[in-house]
Amino acid sequence: MIRRLSLLLAGLLAVQVSAVVVEVNLPYKVLRLKDGMIFTDVAVKSFNPAAGTVVLQANKDLISLRTSLLPDDVNARLKELTPVLSKEEQEAERLQEAADRKKAADTAERRQKMAEDEAQAVRTASRNLNVKVAEQTAVRADPHLEEVGRFAEERARSYFKYQDDPYSNVGAVVGSDILLENPEPVPGWPGRYRVEGTANRQFINNQASGFGRGSKEFEILIQTEAGRKPKLVEIRIK
Repeated sequence: MIRRLSLLLAGLLAVQVSAVVVEVNLPYKVLRLKDGMIFTDVAVKSFNPAAGTVVLQANKDLISLRTSLLPDDVNARLKELTPVLSKEEQEAERLQEAADRKKAADTAERRQKMAEDEAQAVRTASRNLNVKVAEQTAVRADPHLEEVGRFAEERARSYFKYQDDPYSNVGAVVGSDILLENPEPVPGWPGRYRVEGTANRQFINNQASGFGRGSKEFEILIQTEAGRKPKLVEIRIK
């Protein structure tokens, strides 16, 4: 259900109801929130009357926050756009939303389990390599390591600033440190490297109307080919 928040609607003002989420397109040159934060060239893309949340699009980023932070005139406009549902329709919407949340949670849990199993298999294979000295010698002789290290840092900084948890309480990232281990070849997969690291971030907390801090451990898989730039395969959160 949350994925529907990313759909862009055509027209200056269009309204479409999907479950309890009302999709709109209300542009504002300047939007001043009640906590003092100011957005410019922002648009209200959707709101959830039941949850009391709204999604804004600012500088190509989607930001979720409480409707209580919006100016009174904006809330009044959203109230006008809220469809009137019968009790039966409201109950149907509630049940559908609960089913969507459960389905999304089950899918996320299944994917996480698959990622953990695969990562464990890779780490086990790596630990079972031949003598450590021979492995270190091979690493030092690898001409791709420096390029892979730079590529991994660039992709990690971009991911944890703009892509990670787009619908969580993490708003704009105002500061971050990316700590990376040395790249390691993936056994049995020519040209593929694994880079482990930790992302430490300070961000605007959209729910608490302040700043938050957090750390995440992650793993990056990178594929290299002769004569081509490295390619990002996947970023996995541990």
